Amino acid sequence: MWVVIGLVVAIVFLVMALWLRTREIALTWYEWLLGALGLVLLLFSLQNFFASAAELEPIAPGMFLLVFGLPALVLLAVAFFLPLWRYYRSVNRGKESGQQAA
Repeated sequence: MWVVIGLVVAIVFLVMALWLRTREIALTWYEWLLGALGLVLLLFSLQNFFASAAELEPIAPGMFLLVFGLPALVLLAVAFFLPLWRYYRSVNRGKESGQQAA
């Protein structure tokens, strides 16, 4: 299972890097850090969810998803939307300055 998860993470990282390069979007250090922390927390919560479910624990799997999975999704969403927001803001700023100059 972890081999498949590793392959999926590597493919997603490759596609993201190629997409960022074609759009010429640069990421800052804290966006990389937020994304890495979110990914580590997500993988940690998934591993503990499946391990607790395999041990037939009634409450622990849900609590792992709530305590670690929800912050992971929030961190990943922030890491995803910060560069997009900065990119679209610069594109719209360029359009406004182009219209004012004409």
